[in-house]
Amino acid sequence: MELSRFETTIDEIALDVFSTFEGARDDWEALFADAPASAYQSFGFARDWFETFGRARRLEPMIVVARHAAGARPLALLGLGVSRLGPLRIAQFLGGKESNFNLGLFATDARLDAAAIRALLRRAARAAGVDLYRLGNQPQAFDGVGNPLALPGAAPSPSFAYGTTVPATLSALDARFSSDARKKLRKKQARLEKMGALVFEHRAEGARGREILEVLLAQKATRLQDASFDNGAMRDFVLGLCGGALETHALTLDGRIIATYAGFTHRGRFSAMLNSFATDDEIARSSPGDLLLHSLLRDLVARGVGRFDLGVGEARYKNAVCDETIALVDSVIPATPLGALATPIIAALTRAKRALKQNPRLFASLTRLRRRVR
Repeated sequence: MELSRFETTIDEIALDVFSTFEGARDDWEALFADAPASAYQSFGFARDWFETFGRARRLEPMIVVARHAAGARPLALLGLGVSRLGPLRIAQFLGGKESNFNLGLFATDARLDAAAIRALLRRAARAAGVDLYRLGNQPQAFDGVGNPLALPGAAPSPSFAYGTTVPATLSALDARFSSDARKKLRKKQARLEKMGALVFEHRAEGARGREILEVLLAQKATRLQDASFDNGAMRDFVLGLCGGALETHALTLDGRIIATYAGFTHRGRFSAMLNSFATDDEIARSSPGDLLLHSLLRDLVARGVGRFDLGVGEARYKNAVCDETIALVDSVIPATPLGALATPIIAALTRAKRALKQNPRLFASLTRLRRRVR
């Protein structure tokens, strides 16, 4: 069902706002094939996330498509979901914390400036009955192209993302790491090899891919003491993507999976979404996750993949392999008087969350507390 269709234009742009995924599918897939975007902006990722997480959170799809004129090819698409906070109706990107980069899809010739973007957002908000937009974790640019939704006045997101360019050769990859770092990895691998046969698996498919994801979920549940990885939306979402674009990688010891990585490859970029490792002391002390990560990078070199992302959130292992800290921004954009009243409060909450996450001691204490009360 289509929420509304505008026949008039502002600056020669017409607008559709859809309340179903299928209504926007053709436009979505056409733009995704051309626009600067990550795998997290694919139709399949957004739809599967909505069917698992979004419905459980009572979100309503709000898919905005801008065109040169009614019926013309799409210039831009925003995959959003609408939630309620008291009387407020808030539009946000689909994907939640499972998406490491949030972007709209913009045709290369869209040429929409900040004023045009704000005008389109206001029109879409009127159609969907939205009070404000909360557009978080946006890169200011992606693949060298500026992000039109990173509007002036956007605030820094609570966390950074991490990425790197993948070298063209294995020798160039090895040269990125000090001789001491490489020596430590060799010692850790040798220690595990004394315990049994060590095998790296890359891009497992079918039943094997699902088996690796099952172990990934179990390992995450154990290490994080988080039952959501054992059942519910997270499990359904991850296993649902197994038959699609989600790649699986694993390290096994005598056949036992002791570390995993799962992510997406899109247009020469691998985006890591999830990873895990066995928590047994004897195995964990040899850093199986680090060993698999370095093997994954070597696999990317062999495949000619040019970019690698390790997603949002600070961690030691990310700094060890990524030489780029990617600043993200949050835009809070009011669309009604009620939204204008709520905007400074929501912006203040974002600033407070950032202050917490950028204080390692305080954030670690809070994380431990949350695990105790689960």
